[in-house]
Amino acid sequence: MYWYAIIMTLLIVISFLISKIRISFRKVLIISSTIVCVLYIIWRISAIPLHSGILSFVLGLILYLAEVLGLIAFFNFQYLFIVKYKLEKKTLEDFKGQPVPFVDVLICTYNEPFNLLKLTIVAAACMDYPKDRFKVYVCDDGRREDLKKLCEEYGVGYITRDDNAGAKAGNINHALSVIQGDLFAVLDADMIPKKEFLKRTVGYFSNGNMAFVQTPQVYYNQDMYQYNLKRNQIPNEQDFFMRDIQEARAAHNAVLHVGTNAVFRRQFVLDIGGYPTCSITEDMAVGMLLQAQGHDTVLVNEELVLGLSATTFVELVKQRDRWCRGNLQVLKHFNPIFYKGLTLAQRIAYFDGVVYWFANIQKMIYITWPLIYLYTQTLILDCTLEDLLNMYIPFFIGQYLIFRTLSPKTRSMKWSHYYEVAMAPHLTLSILKEMLNLKTKFNVTSKELVLDRKSFQLRICFAHVLIAVLSVFGWVISANMLRSGHGHLGAFFLNLFWSGYNLTGVIIAIKVAYQKPIFRKNERIEVEEDVMVTLRIDDKKVYAKMLDISGQGTKLRVLDELALIEKDTIIMQLKGVSIPCQVVRYGNPYLALTFEDLSFEQLKAVMDIFTVNMHSHYQTKRSQIYE
Repeated sequence: MYWYAIIMTLLIVISFLISKIRISFRKVLIISSTIVCVLYIIWRISAIPLHSGILSFVLGLILYLAEVLGLIAFFNFQYLFIVKYKLEKKTLEDFKGQPVPFVDVLICTYNEPFNLLKLTIVAAACMDYPKDRFKVYVCDDGRREDLKKLCEEYGVGYITRDDNAGAKAGNINHALSVIQGDLFAVLDADMIPKKEFLKRTVGYFSNGNMAFVQTPQVYYNQDMYQYNLKRNQIPNEQDFFMRDIQEARAAHNAVLHVGTNAVFRRQFVLDIGGYPTCSITEDMAVGMLLQAQGHDTVLVNEELVLGLSATTFVELVKQRDRWCRGNLQVLKHFNPIFYKGLTLAQRIAYFDGVVYWFANIQKMIYITWPLIYLYTQTLILDCTLEDLLNMYIPFFIGQYLIFRTLSPKTRSMKWSHYYEVAMAPHLTLSILKEMLNLKTKFNVTSKELVLDRKSFQLRICFAHVLIAVLSVFGWVISANMLRSGHGHLGAFFLNLFWSGYNLTGVIIAIKVAYQKPIFRKNERIEVEEDVMVTLRIDDKKVYAKMLDISGQGTKLRVLDELALIEKDTIIMQLKGVSIPCQVVRYGNPYLALTFEDLSFEQLKAVMDIFTVNMHSHYQTKRSQIYE
């Protein structure tokens, strides 16, 4: 009875084992899986209810179309990941004695707090690049006079304008009318560059056709899953896209500009009319338009700029809502399927990005349909459980083994399920609002939150709580119907398992919505190198080792006997710079200090330590592969 499942499963498993022996044999696994997928989706047509009423037919057809969408996404995944991305290493030496390009570094800001901005400004100003060949500008759409004074004090440029037309895209376009450099770099207010950022990216512009060089967004703090679930051993939720999907796209010259952490050739951006202002995600649009002009783009897959990940469910939803609506806006104005100049591979890559957002609707169908059956016993699949398992088992095993073979260790199917369930209700609403042209407020993600107590974000996870309640009641109601002679045993167990699988993701979303306190405004970086400091207390010198540091303070381990610190303020000598500090806590041998209002030189000494020791909270151990 299960001969098809047995034969096809054996074919896929054998193909998988062969692909483990030699990477070149992965094509055998892909071909085997593709055959199984095509046979499954053809068979599924026969399982659409045709004679059980209009409601059954409509629900069955919608479910089938959702599966087709999922299969398209799977084929796109196979296509993107089958090519290995390798990059020829370029350095400043590739300019062969010619002056290196002049780079204008644009730090875009609207209302971000000064404590955060200062770190980015100082780190950018202190990058390891010829000092006469780059200049830092703060592009302030908040028109803050005190920020202008800070820029003057720090010796960096300040650019503002009379209005906020075009949001961030308009802000950058205005800056492009002011600056004159060969290249320009774009940084968000919280994105702190390492010293080598320009050195590791500018060399690629020795290629006269290079339009932009992108580096991944990585985060030195915990994301909401790591923080609220206390799961430090899982990657950041964005690592899979930023480190792996981006690399797969780059292999097809389709790397996505992500709005920050990139260097552009200014003239090429001016040639396309600047940043498009038709979308709130100007990043995707400008990158695609440059590639459509036939220009080269690369990804340098290294941790060269690090920022802050959204730490609460509310802030994550704000961010993803903006990304989702912006990507759909780009689709309306620059449809990648038909836009002139893009290669087939680039069209597939950008189309895959669109499919990704619509997959949230698919996920909501997968969540809702088993609940409809449990409550109404409406037929949605017109087949026996045996026939379904016979066709579905090899289909699922093929997808699982392909995902395991082609995707790296930054994502598993389990965590993909958790992430998708958490965001699907919110992003489905975002899609509907955008498709119906409903105006919504532009939300900027907050990067500095302090919460002094635990809280449950019920409003943001209300849909998940409702799904959980409906699932449990649905099991009871459907079981009672089955006992009274209504319904079908096989269909009951199928939908019981299906809704139970969905419930695992719902439970994770509810747990993440239980927000732990956030006490610090500034994330501290663990200092891994040996950094020794001297503390001046009255006429004594005390030596200590630095354990962690932020822009606001540090934790030290005192190496000398120190019975009591009676003074509130002490002076710390760091790299020859005197830094006044307030004593926050002392428990021999540990000493916690906060910094007083720091000058540029004092903050520079702090950021020298900060940026050297800065790395992503979860280290993927990924590095760029060079030819």
